[in-house]
Amino acid sequence: MFSVLSSRRIAATVAGAALLSFTAACGGSGNAEFCAQAPWTKAFTDYSTSITGAGTDLSKFNDASQKLSADLKELAGKTDGDLASALNDLSATWAKFKIDPKDPAGAATAAQDMAKQAQEATVKLGKACSS
Repeated sequence: MFSVLSSRRIAATVAGAALLSFTAACGGSGNAEFCAQAPWTKAFTDYSTSITGAGTDLSKFNDASQKLSADLKELAGKTDGDLASALNDLSATWAKFKIDPKDPAGAATAAQDMAKQAQEATVKLGKACSS
């Protein structure tokens, strides 16, 4: 059976993987300085802290996902091209990630979809920062 803890583990794992690949992927693009600063690392660190502190309160978990989405959207507005597109994709991924305690099967599907979309956006972000 899917649990709230499982969704948090998936979210934290994806956030951690994204954080590592973002900091390793910065290269010589037009957004090179922005990539080198990797300001999204703070957003993901804050998100990880928030979901850890949410306990079993799914509204706090969902609020943390929405805040991460807003933070990524704001960062996308400070960039252009492929980097902005990648950050907007990540923002959209977390905007859609909501856990409904009344629908465990839906929560499992949402977590799996989020993990797949986040991985794709992470790859896109890595390419944007390395080109």
